[in-house]
Amino acid sequence: MKIIHVTGASGAGKTLFIEDLISGLKQRGVVGVVKHLGHHTYSLEDEKDTTRFFERGAEISVGTDDEKSVIAVRGAGLDEVLRILSDAGTEFAVIEGFKTRGFPKIVIGDLEADNCVLKNPSVVEVLSSLYLFEDYFSVEGLVRDLKRDCDVSRAGAILTFNGIVREWTGDEKTEYLDFDDRIDEKLREIKEGMEAVPGILGVRFHHHKGRLYAGEDITYLAVIAEHRHEAFQAISSAIDRLKQEIHNLP
Repeated sequence: MKIIHVTGASGAGKTLFIEDLISGLKQRGVVGVVKHLGHHTYSLEDEKDTTRFFERGAEISVGTDDEKSVIAVRGAGLDEVLRILSDAGTEFAVIEGFKTRGFPKIVIGDLEADNCVLKNPSVVEVLSSLYLFEDYFSVEGLVRDLKRDCDVSRAGAILTFNGIVREWTGDEKTEYLDFDDRIDEKLREIKEGMEAVPGILGVRFHHHKGRLYAGEDITYLAVIAEHRHEAFQAISSAIDRLKQEIHNLP
């Protein structure tokens, strides 16, 4: 899932730009949008059954009709919402607001923002520059992305691996780990090596970057293979190689 982060001062035209951007992106895949409401509060419709269920303590309350579903999720921050979108198979997540998040940004207007990659672009410029934006995946989203591009009818096994930050390794405690863009090249090399193995139909890696604390996810790996033993062998080899590469990062 590609994260396209749009920010700018109030009244700069972000909403109109995002409306046009959605029209362009939906020609390429499934689009989701997340808007930061700031100090405003989204009001659920009074006295509706779904509102009453939510107010009585349901963590998730959903109303559906023949065209759409409306979901209220209790206390979901941006990362939880992105996980939900990725789980659902979203290919492009447009974020409005959340100025302090470190995703590569499109800036509308004259606002100064860190990690700005495009300023006041046209939709055509954005569509031709999607490589500038960061990927985000849940495990389910990674598998969905892999299935979209592979001949699943030949698959005998679809396996996933999820690596997390361990708090304790022997007597050593890990407060946090930092990862930057250097890991991307290592993952590309490992992925290309796995894809060259006979019987492997497709591979997807996702490595979270930035500062990760104990208990948080580091790496997702999904493999589709003609036979289960090929998938197991590929994942085992990749994990060993990944451990070595991470250990060698300065």
